[in-house]
Amino acid sequence: MFWTLISFVSLLSIIILQGLVIFMSGINPHIRNGLDSVLVPLLVLFVLSISWRCSTATILSLAGVLCLYVGMFYVYDNLGVLQFTPSHIANRLGYGIPHIEAPLTGVADFYFMMGIFALILCMAVAFRPSIFKAKGAASTRLPYPVWTRHNQSDLRIGLNANSVLSLVPVQSLLSYAEYHLVAKYKYIEAMIAGRIYFVLPDDWVPECSSIIRDKESGSLLGIPKVGDGFNISD
Repeated sequence: MFWTLISFVSLLSIIILQGLVIFMSGINPHIRNGLDSVLVPLLVLFVLSISWRCSTATILSLAGVLCLYVGMFYVYDNLGVLQFTPSHIANRLGYGIPHIEAPLTGVADFYFMMGIFALILCMAVAFRPSIFKAKGAASTRLPYPVWTRHNQSDLRIGLNANSVLSLVPVQSLLSYAEYHLVAKYKYIEAMIAGRIYFVLPDDWVPECSSIIRDKESGSLLGIPKVGDGFNISD
């Protein structure tokens, strides 16, 4: 929550800073002098606050802060030749072909808008990645952890030194009907040491474990195998 707050505050501060500079430029045209001493710390703070979330957010944040730096400071400080100065150039056929250079403000605003768009997209990827997934696509994050040998080791650590962790096959905890239906499941839900896990139907679990079933129908709960290319959910 701390870094999330830093990300939003940094982005909002950059937008407010740009608005203040635009408003005050009419009073003092040299207001942008020294802007980098305020802008650069805000850009660095934003990158640090969001880059650890994922590689895509890191790339977008770096691209965004670069565009913002160019649009808010670098263009005005180093590219004064882009000011709107209509002129004429000569060619082999004669004189009179107009040549209009890009206005300085337009170039700066373009980079600023690209930078803001990149940062907003960066935050969307970091905090709401689900909006970029196709409708109906399966989620890659499971609601419960998968039972593995690592979990078995952690469970043994919680026992006394003289205790023995007895394991039983998952299928021994199933009824006769479930035993013939469990093959269609990739994982089934089981309660192990007071915690819900996804377990493989052919795995081994502590003998104190229990299989979780639907309260109304009594059927197994879990993730089915996909055999026809479509996602199935219980």
